[in-house]
Amino acid sequence: MRFIRIAGAALLLNGLAGATSLPNSGQDSAGQRPSAISLRKRLHVNPLITEPDTIDLEWGGAFSTGGDFTLPAAIHFTPRGPHPWWGRTEFSASFDSLSYAGPATHFGDRVNFAATCVVHDGDKLDIALAPHVAVLLRGDSGVRLGATAIARYDSGHSSAGVTFTWTGATQSSASNPAGTFDIGAGYGYAFGKITPHVNWLWEKSAGLGRQISVFEGVEYQATDAFAIDVSAQHISVWGGPRDTQLVAGVTVNPGHLHRR
Repeated sequence: MRFIRIAGAALLLNGLAGATSLPNSGQDSAGQRPSAISLRKRLHVNPLITEPDTIDLEWGGAFSTGGDFTLPAAIHFTPRGPHPWWGRTEFSASFDSLSYAGPATHFGDRVNFAATCVVHDGDKLDIALAPHVAVLLRGDSGVRLGATAIARYDSGHSSAGVTFTWTGATQSSASNPAGTFDIGAGYGYAFGKITPHVNWLWEKSAGLGRQISVFEGVEYQATDAFAIDVSAQHISVWGGPRDTQLVAGVTVNPGHLHRR
């Protein structure tokens, strides 16, 4: 299957950039959460799911021009098997391992869980569906439930894709909107082991204005099992409080869990 490529590449940022929250933004921006970062990388660098029978380990740091930074982490696992729900579905968890804002230091404010299933694996076009849940640990209470549809098209050295995501809160608040919908798009071009990439995100939350954010970066696939990535995030270049973040991280894939 074409989508089974070594997932140890690239995804360093998956767990990082999104974890830093905009100060007093009043919005849970999907563009800033670890799961959203991982999702964007799947449009142009990473495969849609981790290779079956392997684990991806990701960690790094996101540094904001406002002085805040986070050190999030994530783990992705796809079991081997002959079924779509056990063999073509990746299970993942991500969290903010540490959050620093001014004089205060906190552990993460949420844990994210997702199951990403490849429903179409074509020669060039891949499609996946990913239900997910975020458990709120600090500041707000309850959970956020939602799902994402992902479509990716590969042609030669180019990869491009789009995403559609909706999430809803079990207990809404000023900083935890009742509903959030976003549309994302991304493009990457591989030069050997180096892949420059760019993303765009449109987001609308209940009771709040629309936001557009832009992201660009470069990923270096050092080996099949190790990748690094450096990116810049321009949050709310249109609508909402602006912020710029520098994101850096690594992804490690220890290899297959069983003998092949």
